[in-house]
Amino acid sequence: MSEYRIDKLRRELSVLLRDGSRLEGDVFLRPLSRHRSRPEDPADLLNDPDPFFALMRSGEAILVAKSLVTSAVTTVDEDDALDTGALGVIVEVTLHDGTVCDGSIFMESRNDRPRLLDYLNGYRDRFLPIVTPGQLLLVNTESIAHVREVA
Repeated sequence: MSEYRIDKLRRELSVLLRDGSRLEGDVFLRPLSRHRSRPEDPADLLNDPDPFFALMRSGEAILVAKSLVTSAVTTVDEDDALDTGALGVIVEVTLHDGTVCDGSIFMESRNDRPRLLDYLNGYRDRFLPIVTPGQLLLVNTESIAHVREVA
């Protein structure tokens, strides 16, 4: 084993591109996130500032432009950092192509900004995590047409 080898965790990811094509493969994640004391998850990977990420398919790396990714889906892993202390809001997210995604957004509950509108307007990452039972959907915020809170 090389002393220069960097350990990575492998995770399945299904990516939908703006042209409607789907890519499925594995991404490699760091055992420790750059910003938190836990393993990196696909949301960390897609929200980091690098414009491309590698997706392994059939032993070949495909370099995918994050700006052209509409959404990405992975299974919810027990190591994922879903903030269980955050307030879960059930939403319906409609993308620019008419696709509708249902799930929960976990927003920080702040006294000065408790509304979904305030949370979305203050959200600065590229991909918004939406949680459904067993799945984590990462939606490119530039692909969102509208969001509706489900009562």
